Amino acid sequence: MSGVVFAKDYSLTNLSLLTTSGIIDLRNIMVEISYQEDLFNNTASGYVMVSESMSYAELLNLTGNEFLRLSFNKTGQKVTEIDKIFRVYKMDKRKLEGNMYTESYCLHFCSEEMLLNEQYKLCKSYKSKTITDIVNDILTNTLNVPSNKIRYIEQSYGIYDFVVPTIKPFDAINWFSTYARPAADRPGADMVFYEDKFGFNFRSLQSLMLNLAIHTYSYDPKNIDNLINNSQKVWNVTTYEILNSYDTLDGINSGMFANQLISLDVLTREQKITNFDYDTYQKSAYKLNDYPLNNGYKNRNGDLINNTSRAVVKLAFTNFGSSNNATIQSKPNSVAHNIFAETYIPHRTAQIPLTNYIRMKISVPGDPNVTVGSVIDFQLASNNPSDKSPNKIYSGKYLVSAVRHLINYTEYKTVMEIVKESVPYQLNQVPSSSAQWQSAAKGNI
Repeated sequence: MSGVVFAKDYSLTNLSLLTTSGIIDLRNIMVEISYQEDLFNNTASGYVMVSESMSYAELLNLTGNEFLRLSFNKTGQKVTEIDKIFRVYKMDKRKLEGNMYTESYCLHFCSEEMLLNEQYKLCKSYKSKTITDIVNDILTNTLNVPSNKIRYIEQSYGIYDFVVPTIKPFDAINWFSTYARPAADRPGADMVFYEDKFGFNFRSLQSLMLNLAIHTYSYDPKNIDNLINNSQKVWNVTTYEILNSYDTLDGINSGMFANQLISLDVLTREQKITNFDYDTYQKSAYKLNDYPLNNGYKNRNGDLINNTSRAVVKLAFTNFGSSNNATIQSKPNSVAHNIFAETYIPHRTAQIPLTNYIRMKISVPGDPNVTVGSVIDFQLASNNPSDKSPNKIYSGKYLVSAVRHLINYTEYKTVMEIVKESVPYQLNQVPSSSAQWQSAAKGNI
């Protein structure tokens, strides 16, 4: 039959193992397939569990130098197909089963670039280059990544001079990512390097947040009205788990709401203090939802949580003075380009934990459309049986930070880790005139 009959139907079009003895189709001996992507990891990976009685492991001389082609989609939907070639690097969980002639084992696979990254070190200087130029150079000239595997390298802002001190290529890219600033209209330094089903990406988290939601997912009890207009397509969430709800203490200690950078230019002997203020940042940054996470609470000293920048203090030696000093700059090759530590250090300190402030895990019927970096709209019903409105904190737009596609004999499901740094409804603000709040803040009974 053509087309999807059940929500968890799938079409496994290719699961072939390329060995020195030829190509073997694993579809008929497959027990389970797991394919995963992570926004904060550099490459895609996974495993395939097989059960067979042909002694393939010996007959095919499996040594960890084989290739696996994995292709699957929802039945008849070629346009959303996940089709990738991986390197098989390990076999484990090998054991005999049943009649003792059948054995099962797990073949772990990853992108070939992961192994290349472990084999080589990069020692190279870059003069007057953007971070985008450097990332492109490492991918194309060090790792020799084919052009069709490089999906999107976002243009970064600023010119830099760098010397890479003999480190692995991905370590170098991750290092440069901490410096990289997105387009001039997007504050901070929130660039990340990752692989999705299309290839490698170097993107700003804020630019990802601008994407339209690919689907609206809903989880609500069946004894209340559906939260979504009936004219809108809705994908059902089978299970959900709240991984990170709120943690004010961690937010303070991580510098997410406020932090301070003391930067010193040893050449000009100048000092600069830069404070990060969450309230100022969220007014200019691109957000998933319209409203910030704070509710206007002031401590007994009269400070908001975003006012106490000395909660997290960092010290850095920078070149803000020498790069702007006309006398020094008049001497050719005397100083490097400004690294803008006053921008990237306080902002990145806050932006990465802020992105993960609210984190959930949801399971849905298999959906190959979903890839890391996608934006989804998740509607969670209120737990109050008399309230039919969406949950005001956990509903809203989310960024998919990790995704795992799981396929077995009978079904296909997708498990997503989703994150957000804002809420779709304004939080109830602390009543400034309330005597009870004032008394509680001061520690009075």
